[in-house]
Amino acid sequence: MSIFRGSLEERGLPEEIRGISEEQLQLWQYGSTLAQLASQADALAALADSDSAGALSELSATLAHGSKLVGQLSFEDQPVVPLAQSFSPEAVSKLAEQVAQLSTRMPPVPEEQAPLAPALTQLAFQTNLEARSALRAVAKQESVDQLPAPLLSGQGEPEGEPVGCLRDHKLLNAETPIADPALHDDVRVARALDRGYALDYILQLQAARGANADAAQIEERRTTLNAELRKVRSVLPGDCADLRQPAYVLPEDGLEELGSLAAEAEADFVQALALASGAARDSAQGTLAETTWQVLLEQRQRGLDPELLNASE
Repeated sequence: MSIFRGSLEERGLPEEIRGISEEQLQLWQYGSTLAQLASQADALAALADSDSAGALSELSATLAHGSKLVGQLSFEDQPVVPLAQSFSPEAVSKLAEQVAQLSTRMPPVPEEQAPLAPALTQLAFQTNLEARSALRAVAKQESVDQLPAPLLSGQGEPEGEPVGCLRDHKLLNAETPIADPALHDDVRVARALDRGYALDYILQLQAARGANADAAQIEERRTTLNAELRKVRSVLPGDCADLRQPAYVLPEDGLEELGSLAAEAEADFVQALALASGAARDSAQGTLAETTWQVLLEQRQRGLDPELLNASE
């Protein structure tokens, strides 16, 4: 949908959008941005070699689907964003950054369109994932890591005992650089497992210290969580030792704050999963991405409704 500015606006907005809420206008403008980015990705795909063309085409298709899903609103005198006339890693990097940034700022969904919210969440995750894949074809993994993640990031995390499939347990710290490129994928997965095991430990404490009525619900959550962890574990080499430590170190007075710690651990686990999905390749990426999305859906069903916030790394 397009509307003319100037004289048309002086006579009032077209009947189709007169009286529309600000939230609906923002949603349509979001759709227009998705369409613009889809056109840019499609233009680059047409100019790219085979290594990059596939990832860019997938990104373009997802962005275009999103724009159709939410609708579009643009003005005739809006500046036209020029499409790429030649292929360059810099152009792909710029596009990937724009897509990743957009995935951190989901527009408000009008109340009457509430069922659209889960689809937007999935769209943000999927476009962020595909932007990372496109960038990885032309840039080093360090550049991919710098893209903002589309998911809620925990406000700090308790220091835990090392768990995972690593020789150097210091690599479980998200701030520790991964110097060996050959280890990158496995380290990301190990970090996701570590955060999942930490969450499981906190849930065990909650079940043991809470009311009996809560324990059954928590144990049901642990059953689901451990099924998710088995899927994540399946992408690591089968001969890689994966020993679970008996406990994690909680912050001081942590036993009195198990509810907030569990919420932080939930966010940390999903964040680590998203980063592992972005780093993985081939079938491993499919498994991790599917698991990440299932975790998000499961959280939403429990009323957590994960938000898309700008997570700085």
